[in-house]
Amino acid sequence: MEIERLALKERGYLLGITVGDGSLIRNTQRGEFLVKIALDGLRDRDISHFLSSLFEKCGKRVSVHAERRMVILRIWSRSFYSYVLEHVRFEKEGSSRHHMRLLLDVNDWDRGFTIGFIGGLIDSDGHIQRGKRNGHYGAVITTSSASLGDQVRDLCKAQHINVLCRLDRRGKPDERPRYIIRIPSGDLNSLCSELLCMKHVRYHGGPGRI
Repeated sequence: MEIERLALKERGYLLGITVGDGSLIRNTQRGEFLVKIALDGLRDRDISHFLSSLFEKCGKRVSVHAERRMVILRIWSRSFYSYVLEHVRFEKEGSSRHHMRLLLDVNDWDRGFTIGFIGGLIDSDGHIQRGKRNGHYGAVITTSSASLGDQVRDLCKAQHINVLCRLDRRGKPDERPRYIIRIPSGDLNSLCSELLCMKHVRYHGGPGRI
């Protein structure tokens, strides 16, 4: 797999959606390296097709399977597995089954890569808010990882993208609080010509630009 065939924004997008909806699985005995991405089988068909096209563009076919109401993309690739770990560190949180995601070397990320990453996060852990009239009314990214939320906020700030952040502690007492990052309508409008995001395409009426 030659990820260098992709534009920086496309590489950032792949990283963003993997951080949001992906998991890394390694079978040491078999020498297998698997990245698995789980999407909604009904709502996210456009995202699934777009992801497959990006991987095929860099020479990697994707295994796609329907499981219940989900569509699962499996990418058997040591190079992509390693690429993810060059940019993200997964740390287990004590005895919990959850892993904290820490972005690496974010000060070296350029604007294109960062915008792609944000678009991938929206397609995985976020949504575009519908306006009262036609068009969109901002974007929201939700994560249970406060550390990831803080880093996304700082990434946006570095690119002069205003965001509103808050903790949502609603739900059952034993549920982890959610970290919610909102990109206001005006700032999202300013990103329309740059953002690579299929959920944005649904509301804006045109393809994401690369």
